[in-house]
Amino acid sequence: MTNTEATELEGGAEGSSRRPVADPAPFVFVGGTGRSGTHVLARLLSRHPHFALVPVEVRFHVEERGFPGLLAGRVSQDDFVRRLRGFWWKGFQTGRMRGMFRFVPEQRFEGAIATFEAAFEDDPEAACRQLYRDLLWFRVTEADARGLVEQSTDTVAEAATLVRLFGEAKFIHVVRDGRDASASRVAQTRGVISPRTRRQGLEWWEERIRRVDAGSRAIPPDRLLTVSLDELLLLGEKALQPLCRFLGVYRRDRMRRFFRLRMNAEHAHAERWREGLSERQTRELERLYEQALDRLEADGVACAPLLRRTLERSRASADAGPPPMAFMMGDGHEVKVG
Repeated sequence: MTNTEATELEGGAEGSSRRPVADPAPFVFVGGTGRSGTHVLARLLSRHPHFALVPVEVRFHVEERGFPGLLAGRVSQDDFVRRLRGFWWKGFQTGRMRGMFRFVPEQRFEGAIATFEAAFEDDPEAACRQLYRDLLWFRVTEADARGLVEQSTDTVAEAATLVRLFGEAKFIHVVRDGRDASASRVAQTRGVISPRTRRQGLEWWEERIRRVDAGSRAIPPDRLLTVSLDELLLLGEKALQPLCRFLGVYRRDRMRRFFRLRMNAEHAHAERWREGLSERQTRELERLYEQALDRLEADGVACAPLLRRTLERSRASADAGPPPMAFMMGDGHEVKVG
């Protein structure tokens, strides 16, 4: 038994009365619409000694030209490898170079591709699983951890593929007030690509929410947790307990410190969507957003109740708003805090 395991069995700083942790998740995929808080939540999880973080969105396992298209026969092995060596390794996006070149040694990268190419024809799924491990699991080894957190935004949307490959994985879907998430996306695009306007931003957000919801239906209910970033920030550090319980680990002091320092309304830019809008424009955007929520609720989109709570709270005084509800399991049941 490692020192980390012994500390967890004893309860560590949390106290010795805690029961032992059973089967912590080896793979955790954090996803959402984009601009919803996926990165900050992944960084929070990586403050636990059980988890190592993949520091960038690697994407090859969730994009259409990646594992989903490859395993469905829509993308050839050669095209996949070409994209892997190209954009996913080193590509220009949003004003800077991104990709695995930032943290994966090139020798490891090429060795993983060679192994993948030799194995793919005989067993495509096994080859994809091994490629993912060969490229990324060294982060776990180097950190003396036992699990890996990956934060590509489409992980939940493409869960049908990931569940086939990583049946033991757990998924976290991060949602955020659609007005803030969409406004952040519009600011990110800088008018160069769609969405260019606030209205287009809400349309982008709704389409992404629906994609995530469709993908989430492939995940076993006990392996999916939906987290409202807005509600999480209101609950404070006590919200770490159900989050860690879902992952099969105990809360740690480094997680608490990160939460205190980096996870508050100011860092989340809550209500930032109002900036630069006239009173008339604000009313119009609220009307469009509520209509979007009405459609999501009517169609049974699972995360709609969390989003509705945030909207209701934004319209009420601090005392009059509904109590925070930050978590929902894959079967739709609320996760109690405290």
